[in-house]
Amino acid sequence: MNMYSGIEKDYDFRRKFASDNEKIIMCAGRLVYEKGFQYLISAAPKILNGYHDSKFIIAGKGGMLDELKAQANYLGISNKVYFTGQLNYKDLYKMYKSADVAVFPSTYEPFGLVAIEAMYAGIPTVVSDVGGLNEIVEHRVDGMKSYAGNPNSIADSILALLYDHQLADNISKNARAKVKNIYNWNKIAQDTHFIYQKAICQTVAERQKHQIAQEKAGKQKKKSKGTLIMFRGREAMA
Repeated sequence: MNMYSGIEKDYDFRRKFASDNEKIIMCAGRLVYEKGFQYLISAAPKILNGYHDSKFIIAGKGGMLDELKAQANYLGISNKVYFTGQLNYKDLYKMYKSADVAVFPSTYEPFGLVAIEAMYAGIPTVVSDVGGLNEIVEHRVDGMKSYAGNPNSIADSILALLYDHQLADNISKNARAKVKNIYNWNKIAQDTHFIYQKAICQTVAERQKHQIAQEKAGKQKKKSKGTLIMFRGREAMA
């Protein structure tokens, strides 16, 4: 997670997408149904009603681009929603540094790497309560959760961060610390090593247990065979 080293807030870059007085609410990912961008756009009117100086930046490409643009136009907020297209890594990191809130409203997300990136960049992050996203964030501690597919819930979580600067600041600090402590590669390597060691120990123990059981069974079989031979010998002498 050293990808943000040397990247600071670039105001000239930021001004390509929003005015200085506007709060940037960003999300990034493939423009497909399960990423839930349609629910963020549906939440936008409520957010704008509560905090007019907001700008929604959606980074990515995909099959739903035209549909999402049409949705923003239908809601009369096309001037408040900016589609950047696919950003290269450097510009994506600049966007993370420029944003005020990051939102990941997925309806399905097995892990949620983009949310971890945003948290590490120091952006207060809102996620859906599904899959890996739900496991990454502790509500109102190191992020905000919203009900998946619920625009009102998404709007409420975003507005809470826009209204409460102390909450946003605390969440940013806690989230960055959490990512550094839990999701860094050294920690992942240590955890992976521990899992392999545990698996190896279990395998060895199970093999030894199986060998002991086989030896006991063999001894029991020999003992039973010997007893049978002795019994038949006695029958022959009778």
